Amino acid sequence: MFQTIVFAYDGSAECRDSLEEGIALASRFNARCHLLAVVPPLPPMALAAGPLPEGWMEEQQSRLGAILEEGLARIRRAGLDATGSLKVWEEPYEAIGAFASETGADLVIIGHHHRSAFSRWWRGSVGHSLLDQLSCSLLVSMPGSMAKKADAGNRGKNA
Repeated sequence: MFQTIVFAYDGSAECRDSLEEGIALASRFNARCHLLAVVPPLPPMALAAGPLPEGWMEEQQSRLGAILEEGLARIRRAGLDATGSLKVWEEPYEAIGAFASETGADLVIIGHHHRSAFSRWWRGSVGHSLLDQLSCSLLVSMPGSMAKKADAGNRGKNA
């Protein structure tokens, strides 16, 4: 069913949960795995504050490179083949969509980051933006604690 899976990965707890969920799915289908980390562009307010500190961009790339390697190691420990890619100064949803097309993905997996309605309005939603851009399936993984709460709530309704 799923032969090529792209994981959007930023090292957050939500993305670590989605990686574990995706590894189980990829193992089941013996899928090729591609891990993507994105250094997003700075918001206009940050740019208006003046020049970036020297070495800031290299530091961000190094930090995300280490996060990417940690994620790749987790996939490989599960016995799956994986490649990694780092995109710089791109909007995450655009980078994920383009990367999914480049790799021929038939599934993209992202983690759900719980935020307020105002925050989603102000900053946007990667998952929502991907819905209209991707030509493949999208799995939005719920963080472990949120999934357990939802499951407990559903059990209470069925009792």
